[in-house]
Amino acid sequence: MKKIQRILSLLVSAGILAGSAGCASSKTGSAGAASAASAGAAVSSAAASSAQAASPWDKYKPADLKGRTITIAYNWQNTPATTSEKLDPKTVTKGQLEALDNMKRIEKKYNCKIKYISIPYDQLYKKFTASVIAGSPCADLIKLYPAMIINGAKANLIQDLESVFPKNADIINDQQILYPVKYLGKTYVMRTYDKGTIGGGIGFNRDLIKKLGVEAPDALYEKGEWNWDNFLKIAKAATQDTDGDGKMDQWGVGGMPYNIANSLICSNGGYLFDGTTPETGLSSPKTVEAFNFLNKLYNVEKVAYLKNPKGGWWDDGTGDTFKNGNIAMFYTELYMIPTDPKLKFQVGFVPTPKGPSDTEGKTWMTSLGGVIIPKGVSDPTAVYQIYEELSSSWGSDYKKRDKGAKESREKAFPTEEDVSRYLDMYDTIKSDYASAIEDSTANAVVDAIIQKGEPVAQAIQQNKQQSQAKIDAFLKK
Repeated sequence: MKKIQRILSLLVSAGILAGSAGCASSKTGSAGAASAASAGAAVSSAAASSAQAASPWDKYKPADLKGRTITIAYNWQNTPATTSEKLDPKTVTKGQLEALDNMKRIEKKYNCKIKYISIPYDQLYKKFTASVIAGSPCADLIKLYPAMIINGAKANLIQDLESVFPKNADIINDQQILYPVKYLGKTYVMRTYDKGTIGGGIGFNRDLIKKLGVEAPDALYEKGEWNWDNFLKIAKAATQDTDGDGKMDQWGVGGMPYNIANSLICSNGGYLFDGTTPETGLSSPKTVEAFNFLNKLYNVEKVAYLKNPKGGWWDDGTGDTFKNGNIAMFYTELYMIPTDPKLKFQVGFVPTPKGPSDTEGKTWMTSLGGVIIPKGVSDPTAVYQIYEELSSSWGSDYKKRDKGAKESREKAFPTEEDVSRYLDMYDTIKSDYASAIEDSTANAVVDAIIQKGEPVAQAIQQNKQQSQAKIDAFLKK
């Protein structure tokens, strides 16, 4: 355990990365630091004294940032509408006007200016690192992606936000506006409340399930019986030769095998690289159990459909094959469900079924990106508060916040219960960093099992060393 703790400690205190500066700066000199310290004390004091404020806009009292510009960087043009820009009256929305009013309110409250900048993706990490190393972060808030975050944290270039948040911060209390994302045990990332915007699970063809006469996935889920065994029972019942030509033309399971494998690993409590240990999770018992179940679906029971058994599965990344109506259950994310024109059958949604060794209740595994505060930004507590207030133009009207998200999901799924299950699935997302540090060796295991028919143990053993080597190289950087 001590070895692991020491390694993880090194991850967040490792040496600095090189680069060249190249974006507008929010500098911190000695005079600026003194001013920032004064402002920080005022902000923290104000936050503590207003913990019971009714509105998220009012719980932080005004603070004077002396006209400072708060710069927010994305790798796309994310300027909502600043005080120096005019909205197009032909296309402006009520939400944009509310965001503009909210921004003006914040600028007045903190005596600051808010500026959004765009940095191309291929330049983003280089400019971020170079500017922080030079002591002049290129922005006060920057949207970064998982691999950038994990390397920035190792190099000690990203602010540990747990030392920044005021006691009444939404992100560590109600989490109705922002929520924290941990990397290697520490909170470096903020994500705006975006429940239901990402995540995947099992879509199912209600019409086909009903025709089969088997208990539907949603009924099993509501009874607490949505597990691998019942998933397989439905898949076996659905896999048929319906026209008697000797060839299967109806299937139990569909979707990209890589997505299915990752979901099974997660729903069984397995991992690939979760940051709590320096070892690859490729051969951990729960992960091996998931690969064995994948093998059962494709090679033993043969209930899973493949558009091309020889590979090239990325070509079917949207899961289009389930739209034909002859696949009972399929991996799906919201964008995969067409809304215009709609499917010819009713679709339902449930999270990935629970594996036999699961104790976590997680169903979808990913590395999440988000907004960070670079090291060296002056008065990071005030910067956090401004970002929280910017992220809540709807104030405390949570129905307004959720309305758009709910409506888009109602277009995809026919019942309120399906919509609720999709939204609730968001709370079962598990952080795993394998995808942030390597080209997934888990995918290579899937290829070996399905394409080559290799035994699971052999497929894992052939790729375990490569997976561990990638993790070791990452940890030593």
